[in-house]
Amino acid sequence: MKYQVTHITRYEYQQRASLCHNLVYQVPVDHTFQEVKKINYQIQPEPRLLAMREDFFGNKFIYFSIEEFHRKLSVEIKSNVEIAEPAWIKADPKATMPWENVVIWLRSAEADNDIRQFYLESAHIRFVDEIRDYTLQSFMPGRPVMEAMLDLNSRIFSDFDFTPGFTDISTRVEDVFLHKKGVCQDFAHFSLACLRSVGLAARYVSGYIETIPPPGKPKLFGADASHAWIALYIPDLGWTEFDATNNLLVNDRHVRTAFGRDFADVTPLKGIVYSGAGQRMIVNVDVRRME
Repeated sequence: MKYQVTHITRYEYQQRASLCHNLVYQVPVDHTFQEVKKINYQIQPEPRLLAMREDFFGNKFIYFSIEEFHRKLSVEIKSNVEIAEPAWIKADPKATMPWENVVIWLRSAEADNDIRQFYLESAHIRFVDEIRDYTLQSFMPGRPVMEAMLDLNSRIFSDFDFTPGFTDISTRVEDVFLHKKGVCQDFAHFSLACLRSVGLAARYVSGYIETIPPPGKPKLFGADASHAWIALYIPDLGWTEFDATNNLLVNDRHVRTAFGRDFADVTPLKGIVYSGAGQRMIVNVDVRRME
């Protein structure tokens, strides 16, 4: 599949801002099944400093600073990507190793530290006994790891309600579990808490997903949104991605921009602004399939 992704973020300040420094994690990167064909970005006012950099996890991000008075800030990232069907789509879940064996392998000398770092707690992920008990209903003794994960994915989809506005970035996974409400970011964090609590390595993935309009209706520009899901490390398959929000084994409709321990590592746009009042943020995202 070929996609053009447009992500526009606009800030309007109640008073003039004199300076801002920002990091933008909205740049897709190449993977074995995702190839970036083209990237364009436009920032207004024009930055004094601008650079494309790479972080500890291998993600690309844009750093920029604006060093003049301004009342508005606009950041537009436009990317063309081509995505092939991931190899794990054709994998047999029952043929993967028992999940307990994966836990043992992760603690052996064979596992690379770049993988092992993702079974630890992080800023938004805490180990909670009740969440571990919920996980073990899917991760029964001797069950193949991919089969267990698909079952967990399905249970989260069935047990939790997608409820925009009920949570924010400060909401703890314990509260998401208690109320069983949230959005894709919450379901990704909850999935990570489940998997890491039983000793498995899983990482947060940010990006986009193609949405299909109702039959007979045109696709409206800006109707899409940023998305989040997780990747579980499965020996012989590598990082295998699951989307609990949509109960999917991730396929060629997902566009990846960054991965990390949780949302804090890959916030789409974050920074510091010097201003004397509040601000308003407007975001438009469009994921369009290219013929």
